[in-house]
Amino acid sequence: MFAARVFRWASVSIIALCLAMPMSLQAQNSTAVDDLRTQAQAALSRGQPEEAISLLRRAIDQAPDRADLYMLRSRARDSSGKFDAALEDASKYIQLEPQDAYGYINRARVYQSLEKNDQALADANKAIELAPEDPDGYYRRADIYSVMGKKAESKADEAKAEALDK
Repeated sequence: MFAARVFRWASVSIIALCLAMPMSLQAQNSTAVDDLRTQAQAALSRGQPEEAISLLRRAIDQAPDRADLYMLRSRARDSSGKFDAALEDASKYIQLEPQDAYGYINRARVYQSLEKNDQALADANKAIELAPEDPDGYYRRADIYSVMGKKAESKADEAKAEALDK
């Protein structure tokens, strides 16, 4: 009887250990991904977008559902002139975080880099719809209107953004 209890206790302990191990490995993985993200941000700040892209590729390989990694890589790719790849990452971010206005602001910037002003305008409008009290959407749309030659609309959005920025 005693041996059966010890065996059962040992079995339960082993199962508990096995279940806890993935959490421990997951925490280590999260820390490693966070470290790669931090290094990528530093590289981007130093004006080294290619290094940032490489670091973020490794981070995304380990954590493909982390939206923040796609946002940062989109910015790095945009900085390095890889606009189509930046657009893919911006769209992936929106897929993962569809209610975040900054995703649409970011993608609008990429569309501007690709000279796709209609798509940029649609994303700026979506950002404003999601966050009407945030000036960034209005600033982005003002830039787009300016490029499109819509001076009155651009000035109106810039004034709205400045009012919200106070």
